[in-house]
Formats: sequence, C-alpha cells, structure tokens
Amino acid sequence: MVKESDHLDLVVHAQGGDQNSIGQLAVTVSNRLYPYLRQVTSDHHLSQDLLQEVLLAMVRCVDTLEQPESFWPWIYGIARSKIQEHFRVQRRRKSLQSELDVTRYFKAAAGNYNVLDSVVNSERHKGLSAAVKRLQSKYRDVVQLRCFEEMSYSQIASTMNCTPQQARVRFFRAKQCLRYSPALVALGQD
Repeated sequence: MVKESDHLDLVVHAQGGDQNSIGQLAVTVSNRLYPYLRQVTSDHHLSQDLLQEVLLAMVRCVDTLEQPESFWPWIYGIARSKIQEHFRVQRRRKSLQSELDVTRYFKAAAGNYNVLDSVVNSERHKGLSAAVKRLQSKYRDVVQLRCFEEMSYSQIASTMNCTPQQARVRFFRAKQCLRYSPALVALGQD
C-alpha cells in the first residue's frame, strides 16, 4: 500500500517511465478515485468504466504534468472531464433518439400500410400538422426543414441565417412544444 506522502515520488518516477511506479500510481488512483466516481454516478459499472478512462489518460499524459504536487487536482480534473463527457454524450443520444422518433413519426404518418393504419396515420398527421402550425415561425421552419426536407443542422443554419447550434436549439425547443401540444396529447402522442 502506498502512503499518501509517497505519491509525489511515484509521480516523478512514473514521469521518468518507471513501469512499476506507474502501476503503483494506478492502484493508488483507483483506490482514491473510485468512491468519488461511484458517488457522482451512482452506478458501479459506469464508475468502473470512467475509472479505466481516467487511468488510461493518466498513463498517456503523466509525463506532461509539469508540477507533481498538483497531481491530485489534475487527476480529479480528468475525472470531472470524463464524467461531463459521458453525460453530454448521453444527452446527445437521447436527443438524437427523440429526433429519430419524430422523424419516423412524420414518415409513418405519410405512409399507407393498410386501411386502418391509413386512417390512424391520417388522424395523427392532422393532429401533428395542427400542432406544427401553432408553433412560432422559427420553430415551425426548423421542423419543416429537419423532418420533411431532411436537412442537416448546418444546412438549416445557412437557410435560416443562424448558427448550427441555434438550429439545434430551435429544433429541440420545437420538439418540446410538440411534446406538450394538446393536439398530440389528445391522440396519445405525448
């Protein structure tokens, strides 16, 4: 077991390429960082994955650390960065899934599978069209361009004279408005 005061020596030796010191430093970091990751994420497997990413970053970049005494703030900074990156990716996945669901819904509403599906889709399409018409023009336009014209955010941005990020935000807000639209809630599409 490595004492807390010995971590500076381990860092210096690890920076010199000493594999034994890198291994001991990895064990020290694991023992100290895992409880922090577990507390933040509340997920054992996610904490394990994030810990592995932090350790990998440590091994790759320990030689770039200019001040060995700032090792722990550096490690916790890497951990926070990995946590933020994970949750950012999760939000993107959820947003993309929601976007795909809306796009599939629009396409399904336009398709005719059989008579019953055609009637149901027609009612959904009417409700969705009514909900889209009630949106503010900047939201209505971005929904039209994204879902019906299948434009990328950069294409929408150039069309609407805004940035791609603003186009994403407008589309997200339009989806939020549509999600709680009375016309869609009545159809069971909330």
